[in-house]
Amino acid sequence: GGGPRGGGSAASQPWVETGDAVSNMYTATREDARDHMRLRNVCFQQATQAYLAGNKALAKELSRKGRQHAHSMKAAHDGAAARIFRERNSNTLLPNSTGGGGGGGGPRMFDLHGLHVAEAVAVLRRELPNCRAGGERVAHILVGTGHHVKGVRTPARLPAAVAEFLHAQHIRFWEPQAGMLEVDIATVTPGG
Repeated sequence: GGGPRGGGSAASQPWVETGDAVSNMYTATREDARDHMRLRNVCFQQATQAYLAGNKALAKELSRKGRQHAHSMKAAHDGAAARIFRERNSNTLLPNSTGGGGGGGGPRMFDLHGLHVAEAVAVLRRELPNCRAGGERVAHILVGTGHHVKGVRTPARLPAAVAEFLHAQHIRFWEPQAGMLEVDIATVTPGG
């Protein structure tokens, strides 16, 4: 963190639904990926059993099917991530006419709730340079605080991963409120 503060612009961001709203969206959009994951696992387990039983042809076929399900799982996750991000950010993706950011007249806000770490980083790699190209000064990134993460032994990975990405890219940011990062767009490398 550190750096110049955004002058209270954090207060201009609208409330976003989290918890059950994100959980339900996540469950609905990730169902196909979970199905392919289960089928992939079954195929790989059966391939191992077939190989150990000496049936190499069946093992090869089951491995091929497992790889197909792994590919389908990744495609399903990619589609789910795009749908989640689009739905959670539908009113903030286009800069407003004042050059400040999202639809509410304040800084552009990127809600990363419901995205996996790699998906969230890919969004930031794509969108932060767009903010700079659009002449924006700051952007807000909602990473959450981990209150809704399932399993008490699983800390929220997204806030730490986003902060690590921003540090690695030498992008200045601060946390004006828990679960929200404010980014100094001038420190974003043009073009990514």
